[in-house]
Amino acid sequence: MRLRISDLTGALLLGACSLVLLLQAVFTAYISTYSTWVVGVRTSLPQLGAAGALVMLAAFAVAHLAPTTWLAGTTTASTPEPTTGSLIRRGYLTTAVGGTITAALYGLATGTAVEYDYTPYLTWTLGAALPLAACAALIAATAPRIPADALPTWLAMTRPAITHAITATAGIYLMRAALTLTTPISTNTIAAIAGSIGAALLGIATALTISRSRTIRAITAPGLAIGYALVFTVDTTGALIVGYLTALTWWAIRLTAHTLRLAFPQPGTALRRLTNPSSD
Repeated sequence: MRLRISDLTGALLLGACSLVLLLQAVFTAYISTYSTWVVGVRTSLPQLGAAGALVMLAAFAVAHLAPTTWLAGTTTASTPEPTTGSLIRRGYLTTAVGGTITAALYGLATGTAVEYDYTPYLTWTLGAALPLAACAALIAATAPRIPADALPTWLAMTRPAITHAITATAGIYLMRAALTLTTPISTNTIAAIAGSIGAALLGIATALTISRSRTIRAITAPGLAIGYALVFTVDTTGALIVGYLTALTWWAIRLTAHTLRLAFPQPGTALRRLTNPSSD
């Protein structure tokens, strides 16, 4: 098991991505006031959801780091066998709880910053984070049962793709900046181009997150990039971000399903025999 520099910096980069999206959504919010009262706030709720999902992904990176560090170190005959399983269990339980709390704090912080009702912000930050939290909790319960010889391969699969998340963050940031004419966008002419570039980046990140197959990625990435760029408008931005959030949730579900197959191989074999009797 090889510990890479990206394993050490991945959680920090993902956390930074989530903070960038959160702060942009807050600072570009359009606040309507009557006298001294805030009567309405317009900001990108799906972008807040993306911030919540990325902070949960950062927690996944931290959970991946602990057992990876253990397996990458020097092992001895006196090392107790259950240690790795214990690290996995504690790490992913911490992911489920800590990521959910942080996502909730994101929603509360947004409501405090704009001085408005917390409900819509909590709904989006928690709504995007909770499916990932549920997957982390299920992984924590089942991953310690994975055979020792399968752990290195499994840990390699649990490593969040930092490049995909950074690409998605750049795309969402550019789209929001284009719609609000904020840094680094200054004119409407530049905004149209930058917004389309941001949408294309988000489409690429979505395609790369959906599947691990190089063939599928090679087919879907250009198509989604072009499609996202063509349909980018103020009305479609939220739907494009929701598409990425769906892909991120699918990544977590796929990882959980693979964990269950490794932890309980016999039920998996029985299920395959039931669904495909001709293979016997």
